This record gives sequence, C-alpha cells and structure tokens, in this order.
Amino acid sequence: MRLFTLATLATLCFALSACSNITSKNGAAQWDFDHSIQFKQTMLSEDKYHLQVIPKSDTHFSKLATFMMRRSYEICGSYGFKIEVLKGIEKFTDRQSFPNLIMPSLSVNIECSR
Repeated sequence: MRLFTLATLATLCFALSACSNITSKNGAAQWDFDHSIQFKQTMLSEDKYHLQVIPKSDTHFSKLATFMMRRSYEICGSYGFKIEVLKGIEKFTDRQSFPNLIMPSLSVNIECSR
C-alpha cells in the first residue's frame, strides 16, 4: 500500500511539473488563475511585446492595471521597461455614470530595456 501511495505521489508531482513549463502560442488567449484574468501576449520583436488584458464584467480596472504592470515585469525580467497604453483606460466615473458599459480590453505595448 505504501509503495502504491509513493508511486501515485511521484506521478502526480511529475504531471504537475510538466504542466508548469507549458508555453502558449504567440498571441493565443491565456488565463492567469491567480488573478482570474484572461490575457493575450504577442511578441512583436525581440524586446517589444503587445499585451491585451481582457476584462470580465466584474473585474475592476485597478486589478487589470496591476496585472499589466506585474506581467510587464515578468516579461522583461527587470525594471526599466516602457509601457505604451493603446486603449482601455477607465475613468473614475465610468462605472457610476454608465453601470452597464462594457469596457474595452486594456491594450499596451511593452518595450524592455536591455
């Protein structure tokens, strides 16, 4: 019984470690389970990326913006990156003035400094 449990545990660890290194297709939709956010990341050139953070109806802009900053740091691996916001900035009054407004995705270009 102990050997079976040990073998099952080893198989589970191997399966989980194999899933942690999965790379997505360039521009394919991805899901961040920690933040419950869907996003698309596209490599434009060696040091330039396009990131689109896709909001759900209950996702606040502050969560999208925080994820965008953290993902930019993760992509570049260091500080000093430049972010060009293309669309998706929410005004403070948007949710109050337009409660049923569907916000566009937060789209940015990220340029890493090397």
